[in-house]
Amino acid sequence: MTVPGRPGSRRAAHRESADARVRRVGESCPNPRSESAPGAPGPPPGPVLVRWTLPPVVAAVPEVRHRLRDVLRGWRIHADLEDTLLLVATELVSNSVRHAAVLTERVRVTLALTQGRIRLDVTDDHPFRPRALMDTDEDSEDGRGLLIVKLTVAEAHGVIDVLPSQTGKTIRVRVPAFQPS
Repeated sequence: MTVPGRPGSRRAAHRESADARVRRVGESCPNPRSESAPGAPGPPPGPVLVRWTLPPVVAAVPEVRHRLRDVLRGWRIHADLEDTLLLVATELVSNSVRHAAVLTERVRVTLALTQGRIRLDVTDDHPFRPRALMDTDEDSEDGRGLLIVKLTVAEAHGVIDVLPSQTGKTIRVRVPAFQPS
């Protein structure tokens, strides 16, 4: 019998395998912000993309955070932007788990680095758009987490959109990979 999460279990092997893939992606991506010496590798030559599909359970939230952190550190993204994206991902995945779990079998998270921008997508099968991203203000009773997300993304010179998907919605966040001074 295998015990989930214990070394040697199928779940642990899957996680180690997924983490290894994330590290490989991250390790292949030099620091796009670093002051590089002549001949040192520059930013990735083309788009870099990772995707994760997870069940809508509470354990998915820290799983996404750990995976996201590994990739962002591999890309050598500035610590402030890393913190911003971790906060955003935590809130969006938490909302998918809390509000969409009844209607969704999986939460899909996509992270991409293209043309100096980072894109974070969180997709679930719940068809309703979160009202808080569109009309929440400081005095609203609900949606405070999404208000924080909206303000944090704006502070990082980014944008946040809610896009319909085939069966639900995608919350898309785009921020510059190179933060202005």
